[in-house]
Amino acid sequence: MQQLAKNQELNLSDEDINTKILFSFGNSLIIDNRNNEITLLNNNNETQLYIKVTAEGLIVNLNTEKLNIHANEELNLISKKINIKASEQLIFKSGGNLVQEIAKDVLAEVGGTNKQIAQVQKITATLGNAEIKANDYVKLDGESVLLNCEE
Repeated sequence: MQQLAKNQELNLSDEDINTKILFSFGNSLIIDNRNNEITLLNNNNETQLYIKVTAEGLIVNLNTEKLNIHANEELNLISKKINIKASEQLIFKSGGNLVQEIAKDVLAEVGGTNKQIAQVQKITATLGNAEIKANDYVKLDGESVLLNCEE
C-alpha cells in the first residue's frame, strides 16, 4: 500500500497490480493497473465511483446519496439514449420556456390523471386528424363551445 504526501504524484509500473490509498474517513481508492480500473469505496466497502479505461473510451459508474451539478451557463447531455428514473418524484422547473423538439412520436403513459394548466391551450394537427377518444363521456366546459369556427 502506497501513501502519498499532499500534491505528490502516483506513478504505477507494470508490476503494480493494485494500489490502495486509504482516506481518513475509511474510504479507499483502488487503482488496478492491469485491468485499467479505478474504484473508490466507502467505509463499508461499497463502490461509490468506478472508472474503467477501455479502447472505446471510459466507463463511469457513480453511486452517491446526493449528486449536484451546477453550470453557470449551460449543461449539455449528449447520447444515443438517455434514461432518467425517479422512484418517487421527477420535477422539471424553468424560469423561462420549455422547448421540446421531437423528430418522431411522443408517448406519455400516465397511471393517474394527466392535467395540463395554462392561460391558453392550443392543440394543432398540421397533417391529419386531431383525435379524442374516451371510454366514457367527452365533456367540454367553456363559456362558449364553437365548432367549425375561425374564432
